[in-house]
Amino acid sequence: DSFQTRHWEGLKRFGMWTELLAQPAPDARLPVSTAYWHALRGTAYAATGQVEEALKEQAAFEEACTKVPDGFSWGSNTAGPVMQVAKAYLAGEIAFRQGRVDEAVARLTEAAKLEDALKYDEPPACVIPSRHALGAVLMSAKRFGEAEAVYRADLKAYPANYWSTLGLAQALKAQGKPTARAEAALRKAQARADQTAETSCACVKAGG
Repeated sequence: DSFQTRHWEGLKRFGMWTELLAQPAPDARLPVSTAYWHALRGTAYAATGQVEEALKEQAAFEEACTKVPDGFSWGSNTAGPVMQVAKAYLAGEIAFRQGRVDEAVARLTEAAKLEDALKYDEPPACVIPSRHALGAVLMSAKRFGEAEAVYRADLKAYPANYWSTLGLAQALKAQGKPTARAEAALRKAQARADQTAETSCACVKAGG
């Protein structure tokens, strides 16, 4: 059930919001996919500024979570804790679009802590780490030192990943700190890529 969500996560990763919102609802017999479908739709609506629709999807997600059986599997984890990450993540995304940056930071920080508590798995339960969104929100708010710390923490968990390598280079540059090592790592990370990004999270556009 949980692996049905992976394709949608790919669309989210690259900000393909129209394509994501066009995805049909999963089979109603799949409780995890059904709940997560609503969460990702909420993120897509929030990212495109459609906050009222995002709130509707948030409510539908939380209702769908009540129908996920206790102990239902999500790889090496159970679905409940993964859904708690998604709940905090979506709340942070919506708060950011509502202009409530401090609340967005608090909820995305909560999501990151909940994510850290999950059991190791490959692929990880949370394909897109919460810190990618948290760092981008902090960058948008010009809280560059905090963003740097977030990206460094993510790079410790997922060494050399492109998204936090990009965010770290941007955070260092914004603070007037040396960027040579970070920029070299970024060039290496994107050497074979056919796309580049403006921020560490497609949900947050560069500059706000």
